[in-house]
Amino acid sequence: MLKQRTHRGFTLIELLVVIAIIAVLISLLLPAVQQAREAARRTQCKNNLKQLGLALANYESNFNTLPPASSVPWGRYGTDDAHMDYTGPFGPNWAVKLLPYIEQTALYTSSNLDSFPGVIVGTPIGTPPGGVNGNGWRGLVGNRIATMLCPSDANNQTPFFSASVPGTATGWARGNYGAVAGYEDYDHVAGGAVYKSSKNPTKAAGLSSSAVMSSNYGAKLAEILDGTSNTMALAELRAGLSAVDPRGVWAMGFPGASVVNGGRGTYNPTPNNVFGGTSADGGDELQDGGLYCTPAGAALKMGCTTAGTLMTSAMSRSMHTGGTQVCFVDGSVRFISDSVDQINWCRLTCRNDGQIIGDF
Repeated sequence: MLKQRTHRGFTLIELLVVIAIIAVLISLLLPAVQQAREAARRTQCKNNLKQLGLALANYESNFNTLPPASSVPWGRYGTDDAHMDYTGPFGPNWAVKLLPYIEQTALYTSSNLDSFPGVIVGTPIGTPPGGVNGNGWRGLVGNRIATMLCPSDANNQTPFFSASVPGTATGWARGNYGAVAGYEDYDHVAGGAVYKSSKNPTKAAGLSSSAVMSSNYGAKLAEILDGTSNTMALAELRAGLSAVDPRGVWAMGFPGASVVNGGRGTYNPTPNNVFGGTSADGGDELQDGGLYCTPAGAALKMGCTTAGTLMTSAMSRSMHTGGTQVCFVDGSVRFISDSVDQINWCRLTCRNDGQIIGDF
């Protein structure tokens, strides 16, 4: 008589052990996968900066000057609040000017930049000549531009909306790169003015804020006396944490939106700091800050003062661990640590301070 074979299955304990082993392997593998993905995103972000740096070089080759960070032609040279008020009919910024150099010629042409005629210096804000509102060029601001987006920042998919800053029906599209405008309040360097700060981090001899690009100003290469390899042109920005936060708006030429100009004080000294969230000085100083500046945002390295009334100053911020990527005038892209010495950060943002730059 043949013996009947029995097939023994897994016991419950054995099955649980196998599941536990699989869970451990997944837990070990997942961080590596996430790190690999972030490394790829960071590389793409770096490549975007390289493309923008090349676009700046091509623009300079055609016009013998870098593009202005923003256009506020009724603003006076140097200190004038008009350069920081985003409720006025401001004109195209540096990113709009670069569109033909990043394969966006059709969008640039469709924007009809002639609809922003400019005004006579000293004309009161909001009253361009002939009653023209000067906002016709804003038909392009709702367009997402891949080169302007760092894939590490998920918030850049949320458009900016504000009734006081008319854009398009879809709002203002986000971006993650800003023109470097020194380390002082934005109005202080308008028109290429050089400003000696009373809040200089160490009051180093000769250090003053001198922007590569600012309101109504783009430097000639001959004006970058510190050298193109020692002077930052572009730096990363983060998109706002809410739809009413104007940070990271690629077509808007103001601090935090598409301009970096922080570093003068201990309250906003270096990239990705956690200051802000109160009415006191801290983090970025931006218009309508009371609508979106919170202690929780500061803890996420997106701090700003709740008392901000103008687009005054903003620090470079990124989603990359440990620092932020910047593009120098010579087109090189480097990673700047969050722990960079404050005085070195300020030196790197200036075009002609004559200071010796330490390690960064």
